[in-house]
Amino acid sequence: MKTFHKINLVYISITCIFLISIIYYYIPSNITIRLLKKWQNKTIIFPQKLQFKVFNHDTINLLNQTSKYKIVSHITLQGCTACKLQLPKWKEIKEAIDSLSSEPIPLLLFSNSKNLSKIVDISRNYSFDYPICIDEKDSLNILNRFPKDERFHTFLLDRNNRVKVIGNPVRNSKIKELYLKVITGDTLPKKQAAQTTVGYKSTVCDLGEFTTKESPKAVFSLKNTGTQPLLVADVVTSCGCATPRYDKKPVKPGETINITVEMKIKEEGYFEKTISVYCNTQNSPLQFKVRGSVNNKKQLILR
Repeated sequence: MKTFHKINLVYISITCIFLISIIYYYIPSNITIRLLKKWQNKTIIFPQKLQFKVFNHDTINLLNQTSKYKIVSHITLQGCTACKLQLPKWKEIKEAIDSLSSEPIPLLLFSNSKNLSKIVDISRNYSFDYPICIDEKDSLNILNRFPKDERFHTFLLDRNNRVKVIGNPVRNSKIKELYLKVITGDTLPKKQAAQTTVGYKSTVCDLGEFTTKESPKAVFSLKNTGTQPLLVADVVTSCGCATPRYDKKPVKPGETINITVEMKIKEEGYFEKTISVYCNTQNSPLQFKVRGSVNNKKQLILR
């Protein structure tokens, strides 16, 4: 019996070490070891009498489900609501996870917004038929004292609500990959592609002034300056208003790939969005910025 317990303890220790190791690999280096240790296996506390809604209709309490894992994301809605919610990307991730998992994985989105009608409208526009909890008092955040960095208000929890992975799969494709690995039980590291180097003229594209009816495009050109093919695994934007497009074929040494980002901004004012390009370079992800100003008065002046 003692031998059995020892084997179990060794297995658990190896599993924990593996999870922490891959978390170190996938989370940006500026996140401290102290934060990771604090949140690894920490139990998330949920407020009582929460209401989940789909298109303003109450649904069952998803917290009562006994799935092996659940995804929880606390979303602070300040500024562009659609950009913060990122509902199309959440829908894509939910469908990808459910297609690989042996059971449905609950997605629990919490919003501290008091503007329910706006959230309902956005959900309808994107045909997002997964429940959202309207947590007006921000009680989930208050109970758990989440980190100040909003990138770490998203968690993969086990059935006992303990944190297995911290990080937002919508904002980071490597975190998304990590979620899929843990959920599917795929703990074998994949062979890494040979690294190359890239060159580019600028990391910032200023689109100037335009109206909400216009959809200007920013273009970033990446030249493969190394000796191995350049592989762009993913392009992640910090805003749902930015849609990236690029050729997914390998880029041969000496050739160039254009990453086009179409902007559809719905609110007036200055903006700056981050474009993260994940590729087989040592400094991946590559960070680019798209700036501009939305001014509907410009249209009136032109008339």
